[in-house]
Amino acid sequence: MACASGEDVLGAGEISFRRTPHGPAVHEVSNQSTGYCPDPDSWPAVAAALDRARIGRPDGFTHALVFRRCERCGENNVVREGVFVCVFCDDDLPLVWNVAPRDP
Repeated sequence: MACASGEDVLGAGEISFRRTPHGPAVHEVSNQSTGYCPDPDSWPAVAAALDRARIGRPDGFTHALVFRRCERCGENNVVREGVFVCVFCDDDLPLVWNVAPRDP
């Protein structure tokens, strides 16, 4: 949140770096953030931030997760192996990302 300076968070996850002769570079990067549950299509925002910082990076997430909120029970899910079914209540999950922050 601090990196977003009060604006919307455009990407979140985990990242590790390695040293190279040309400076730091991303070793692994994912969208694994159970707080924000970003969609894999958040990669362009992550890539732009790394480019601005002049940090070498891959062409996409090295590990990408697909998150969906169950519309029946309200629980967040990680979609595994393309099976869009809630692990909590067995209801179908939406095919389109729907884990935007809830209204307070």
